[in-house]
Amino acid sequence: MKPPGIGASASASSAASAASERLRAGAQPRRERVRPADAEVWVRPRPLVLVAVTVGAVILQTTLLRGVRLHGASLSLVTIVVVWIGLRCGVTTGGVCGLLAGLVEDGLGGAGANVLGTTLAGFGAGLLSARFFPDSVPVFTGAVAAATLLRSLVTYLVLEFGIGERGLFHRLSHEVIWEMLLNSAAAAIGLVAWRAWRR
Repeated sequence: MKPPGIGASASASSAASAASERLRAGAQPRRERVRPADAEVWVRPRPLVLVAVTVGAVILQTTLLRGVRLHGASLSLVTIVVVWIGLRCGVTTGGVCGLLAGLVEDGLGGAGANVLGTTLAGFGAGLLSARFFPDSVPVFTGAVAAATLLRSLVTYLVLEFGIGERGLFHRLSHEVIWEMLLNSAAAAIGLVAWRAWRR
């Protein structure tokens, strides 16, 4: 005669073994852990670098790029650079660099019509930085086109009502369309080249 409890423990042991075998049989093979790809990390340039880029854009625009024109419209490297800084570095940095660019432009003969426009352009681009991917070609070119239109509108208002120059609307309205196309095309080419170089 078996001692009490031995049969019950043997039955429990065999049931546990069977359950363990079923679990092992139905278990999925262990998957290897997939390491995520390294994300792009953007390190904000130092302030002196941004100042140098902004001032350099103004100097290039007023010297080497002065002759780049399309139907009376000039390429605005300043607008492209200010928008790029705003999209990359945010509202404050974009606005400050826009202010600096406008001051330098007016110091080189802008008649005081550039400070407000470039500041608003940099500030507006900075507002987009929290909502859109800055390396997107449609976002960048769209922001450049909008900043070009904004700068032209502010320039018209300052010259027409602030300084008193009349009859500018027809000329500026014609030029702004071509300037938007020229700046947007240059911005797209520059961004594609930048992305290719970084790879």
